[in-house]
Amino acid sequence: MRARISENPRAAAHWVEAAALAGIVNAQIAWGQMLVDGHGVTRDPQAGLRWFQLAAAAGSTEAINMVGRCHELGWGVPVAPARAAPYYREAAEAGYGWAQFNLATLLLDGRGIAADRAQALHWYVRAARGGETDAAAKAATMIGRSLELGWERPARPVAALRWYRRGAEGGDYRGQFDYARLLLERSGRVDLAIPWFARCIEAGVPAFCRHVGAALRQAPQPELRRLALRALERATLSGAPADLRVLGGALAEGLGGSLDPEGAAGAFRRAREAEARRMVADSALEASPAPFLPRLSPARRRAQYLLSALRQLFGIPPSRPRPITNKS
Repeated sequence: MRARISENPRAAAHWVEAAALAGIVNAQIAWGQMLVDGHGVTRDPQAGLRWFQLAAAAGSTEAINMVGRCHELGWGVPVAPARAAPYYREAAEAGYGWAQFNLATLLLDGRGIAADRAQALHWYVRAARGGETDAAAKAATMIGRSLELGWERPARPVAALRWYRRGAEGGDYRGQFDYARLLLERSGRVDLAIPWFARCIEAGVPAFCRHVGAALRQAPQPELRRLALRALERATLSGAPADLRVLGGALAEGLGGSLDPEGAAGAFRRAREAEARRMVADSALEASPAPFLPRLSPARRRAQYLLSALRQLFGIPPSRPRPITNKS
């Protein structure tokens, strides 16, 4: 189902909702996530939360965790980490790795609940024992950080290096960066660190690549400065004018090994264009009144989606729309 959604979210939307309405719990979670993200459908976090709650009522630990995420991040409800904690704890105690990781992070940061590093480490360890999962890899990275920084006991950098490697090999781009960084600090082997720096840059989100670019920009080794330039290039995927300007400055000063005035000019031009687009979009949003959209009852909306899905299944062309009248 996830493969089909990623191939064509809009085409999959009807089928995912139909499966959710049929009571398939995994489809209810997938449909809730699509509504929260606006992935293939109009974004509706409140509706997404309702689907997570429905799946959670069926006993899904993944759905219970997602209800917690909604409260922590404000998807369909006000931001309230304190309300997220009980959901995370319920799913964590049932053995769900992401809930264990999320609960550990709340305990580490003290968001909504009292900070408790010892308990945070306990839940990170439980998540890391969950096998070959993304949550386990990220938890391994956090255990490495606790050992490097000495949260509850003296720092143990050698043990930290082992946990960072576990997170890196599990695919966590933060673990890849920390493993490369500590490997470089302890051994001075640039050749061993470079592949891991390169992997974390290609896997990381723009905000993380911005951090990597800043960290490697002043490195004495030209190989690392070239990786810094690649990280700054990846950071511009955010579309933010500030990221484009930073890249322009790096190209102008020859961060990649040689001056690139043409590339710098292009980056600065794209920054100006991005700013202009934002100004136009903001002005249009302020000037145009919100359009009137007729509200359909949930039952009628479900019926329309199911009818559309059946038409697709049997190759029936869509009917001509009729005006909606309110007879109440």
